[in-house]
Amino acid sequence: MLRPNSRIALVIRPSSPAFSLAGLRLLSRVESKFNVKIIVIIPSQLGAVEPVNETLKIAAQRVIINKIEKKFPVVEGDRLSMIACVRLERAWGLSLARKLGAEAFLYPLDRTTSNLLALEALFEGNPEGLSEALPVIPWTNPPTIHYLHRIEAEALTAYTFIDKAWVDPLCNPILPSKIPFLSLMGSRPELEFSSTKTLERLARSLSKRWNKCPYCGGLTREAGACSYCRSLGVPRLLEDAAK
Repeated sequence: MLRPNSRIALVIRPSSPAFSLAGLRLLSRVESKFNVKIIVIIPSQLGAVEPVNETLKIAAQRVIINKIEKKFPVVEGDRLSMIACVRLERAWGLSLARKLGAEAFLYPLDRTTSNLLALEALFEGNPEGLSEALPVIPWTNPPTIHYLHRIEAEALTAYTFIDKAWVDPLCNPILPSKIPFLSLMGSRPELEFSSTKTLERLARSLSKRWNKCPYCGGLTREAGACSYCRSLGVPRLLEDAAK
């Protein structure tokens, strides 16, 4: 979905800034051959954090980097599931990417978290959350790419500690499915891989029939905002953040 000379937006995830910084380092290395301009959307609450600025300097040596700092509308963690958090982050980033004229929006959602979110949706009996299992959400404007979709959380954790680029998250949403999932997976990465493929197929099948949220791009049973964006009041939060 990316072409040479593209203008792309990448968000530093408030709930996972360390993985986002690892993703930016990896992406700048890959895209250095294609004259890509990367607009890095940074929550202003993290703007002065040293690993963030250090990563930007390193990435700027390989590709053209423009950074923009905007306040992220943080919601208290005890009110927020991980799926809701991801959808709020994506809605926030997409709204800024559109204003900045980006051709694609890159959201750092790793394979482990993607599987956990999709399983969470199934456990809750709300298949809307299955769209988080997709590597690409092409119907958003601009198209959303979950560019870390094939990388496990363990690999990203190791990468951030090796590079001394760990940053504590702004919010810690609840994720009840994590314990049963990790207990089943154990040390068998093939189970995580097969889960990814199965959940992707389910999500693709559902995406052909269900509506899409105009804010986060996630699947929704009804026309208009998805249940997560409605419960959080995302339209109002985005309006307040834009002021």
